Amino acid sequence: MKKSLLYISIIMSILLWSFPIIAASARNIGEVNCIDRIGPRDDIIKVLRIDDPENPFVSIYITQVKAGKVLAIADPSNTSISCRLTKKVPLDKDGNQILNKRTNKDIKSFKKSIGTKTMKIARWYDSEKNVLVYVVYTTKLLGGSLKHSLSAVPLNIAEGM
Repeated sequence: MKKSLLYISIIMSILLWSFPIIAASARNIGEVNCIDRIGPRDDIIKVLRIDDPENPFVSIYITQVKAGKVLAIADPSNTSISCRLTKKVPLDKDGNQILNKRTNKDIKSFKKSIGTKTMKIARWYDSEKNVLVYVVYTTKLLGGSLKHSLSAVPLNIAEGM
């Protein structure tokens, strides 16, 4: 039983490293090795950019940790997020901003392991301050994870300042 579990773990680890975890819509901005040691340096932090699919004037920058462990079937839950307004917010004919204001909306998800862990990005709109708020977090089938990171994008910088 233990031997077959080891074989399954090895196969799942190979499959995990063989297929990209991040969707094609994420752009790899760069990466750094994060553990100094003799031999292969497979532990890396990737910096990725995703454009909000419903508000394309916001760019979302996240980090993803890629563990170099040979038998790892899941990458760590550590992540960070920073969001920026990278284009002008479009206006309608009356001068009102055209944006998706739906709240508590998961806008993107990435598999971090085979079937048990998912990293998600959610968006909220703070109407009082005219700010889009983004959080990146990880869900796990067993045990859960409270690791997360938050970023906010003010939409009225050009108007009021």
